[in-house]
Amino acid sequence: MKNLAIFGLAAASVSMAAGSLWNMDVDAYQVQVPEVATCVAPAEDDYSYCYQNTGGWWFAYVGDENKGQTMSFDPITTNDDGTYKLITTNEEDGSIIPNGNLIEGVGLQVTMSAAGGASSDPAIAGIGFNWTKAETTIDISAHPGYCIVYSWTGSQSLQLELGWEEGENGSVMGYDSWFTLLPAEENFASLDLPWSVFKQDGWDKTNKHTLDEAKAESKSVKIRLKNATAAEVKGTLTIKEFGWTGECGEGGTKAIGSIAKAASAKATLSGRTLSFSGVKAAKAEVLNLQGQVVMSGSTASAMNLASLDAGVYMVRVAGANLTQKILLK
Repeated sequence: MKNLAIFGLAAASVSMAAGSLWNMDVDAYQVQVPEVATCVAPAEDDYSYCYQNTGGWWFAYVGDENKGQTMSFDPITTNDDGTYKLITTNEEDGSIIPNGNLIEGVGLQVTMSAAGGASSDPAIAGIGFNWTKAETTIDISAHPGYCIVYSWTGSQSLQLELGWEEGENGSVMGYDSWFTLLPAEENFASLDLPWSVFKQDGWDKTNKHTLDEAKAESKSVKIRLKNATAAEVKGTLTIKEFGWTGECGEGGTKAIGSIAKAASAKATLSGRTLSFSGVKAAKAEVLNLQGQVVMSGSTASAMNLASLDAGVYMVRVAGANLTQKILLK
């Protein structure tokens, strides 16, 4: 009767304690979708029917491999057309495929690497989760943002993006989507990501779309390693939970508590002096846009950033779940 339980999942996901978009505490791991969806198969044991009609699925993708760049995943297999395919679940019954990317009790895990990129043409290796097998778009505007429980062992931040229908040659929405950073974190972080922390790369001058358009035309979530250097960047990403803001962590309470802290915690930049309010003494870090820590200190005293180059940086205070962008002039 496991097949019936699988399709009670879509409706049940609304009341799950953690990560209603995706988490490991369910019977089948690829059928969660962001809206309540019920599928009644023609036959009681026909899992594949509902999988094809309502199930989302994990996928892997890379940038242009014809430019001397190298991107890789481990473990990985390929589709019939040669594109990358994560090793996840059996399409007939929803069970985990052994020795693949889904690890019982741990999460979705993949090692990604990228090398040979440049600032004008970065090497890209990424994974994503489409909301439905049919790749249809869903309006997620009513939700406050995402949350995630993850670890990433790479040397620079990943980009978590709002996926939409890109189209051939950017003819639909284009490739300049909205994103936020996931810093390197070896001890599982539980982050809330409200829409206010998302920004746009700005490199696609032809197809400009607002954040509201990105939410209204949501097709997927993407997490990419974007390397603009020739040297290889490599790390292992593990995702335990993914959901709407406030859902992740222990019963959602950890994430909800983090929202309250983040609302009161604040970093203030005056000239080249960074100070903090609304937070107890804790370690503070300043990161560049590659996710590298360029300065660290304590929230108990002001930080002098005079030695840093002008540009955009991220300020992170882990104890308060505070991540804030600053601009040094």
